[in-house]
Amino acid sequence: MDRVRVMVVDDSASTRTMLREALALDGGIEVVGEAGGGREAVQLCAVLGPDVILMDVRMPEGDGVDAARTISTDHPSTKIVALTWSDDPATVRDMLTAGAIGYVVKGGTIDELCSAIRRASSGEPELDDRVLPAAVEDLRRLLEEERGRRENIERLARARDEFVQVLSHELRTPLTVISGVLRMLQGGDVQERASLIESALRRADHLQFLVEGLELLGAAPSSADGDARPAEAVRAAADRVGSAPDAVTIEEESWSGLSQQYLERVTFELVSNAVRYGRRPINVYASTQGQDGVLLVTDQGGWGGPEGGFDAFFQEDMSATREQGGFGLGLFVASRLCQACGGDLSIRSDRGVTVAEARFRLR
Repeated sequence: MDRVRVMVVDDSASTRTMLREALALDGGIEVVGEAGGGREAVQLCAVLGPDVILMDVRMPEGDGVDAARTISTDHPSTKIVALTWSDDPATVRDMLTAGAIGYVVKGGTIDELCSAIRRASSGEPELDDRVLPAAVEDLRRLLEEERGRRENIERLARARDEFVQVLSHELRTPLTVISGVLRMLQGGDVQERASLIESALRRADHLQFLVEGLELLGAAPSSADGDARPAEAVRAAADRVGSAPDAVTIEEESWSGLSQQYLERVTFELVSNAVRYGRRPINVYASTQGQDGVLLVTDQGGWGGPEGGFDAFFQEDMSATREQGGFGLGLFVASRLCQACGGDLSIRSDRGVTVAEARFRLR
């Protein structure tokens, strides 16, 4: 059986000598070279072509992590075993990410080191028992982060599909009106033109506001968001709707870690829905419950929203459930903004009262 050809990399000459002499006692291992730093290791690897490299992690003349990454890319048949004093989880992760197949903490027996070399040469990973718990915990954390990224990708994919629906559905009506108005302006009297221009401007304003909502959906909330102010959000909603709620109760002046833009848009959509399609009195409540900021908008319409959340276009049968009209993109945008902040949107009927509840996870 061929002996395993090993190169030793360590910035300490005495350590290299000790390792070379110790490994020579194993008849199945041959030390074919040694290097005092990462850069030298990369150069010698190309010349010697060792089966396994024992690589120190931190060295003045070229970092072991960088050297491991280069060698793993340029010489994938050469296996790397990290040999270092450090059992720090970040160091372990850096070396494994760079391509090391094994990780051994100095201070163990020569039999353990030889076993790690032989296992590495056959492609089997080897982790020192002293770093295994931290490595497993690090792996668990990375898997959790990956799951979060995957969920975010899935959310963005859904948003993309819904956005395509929006382009073919919600944007068609205002664009048709605007283009029709412009064609009609080619003729007609002055008074008629003024009325048509006013209609076109209203449609353009609605379209711009719609696009702003879609832009919010496409931009994930930032962890640097400051404190949102519910009272300001209610005032902004009332100004845009052109009608104020009958009563407003705000328990806290600010909500930590929530985007003001998100809160204002959701507040507008709920207040607008109540004003346009509900019945007065309309009341707004803002409070915190545990880690959540909760916004409630109630009216006397007695309507409950769809079960299972809001699709992009629930309005197909909306006229049958809310006599004064349907809804489309507005509540869909509001629900997705709540979800992006770790919350949810629900609308229910409670003894003849429509209760729209928006929740946001606060930080």
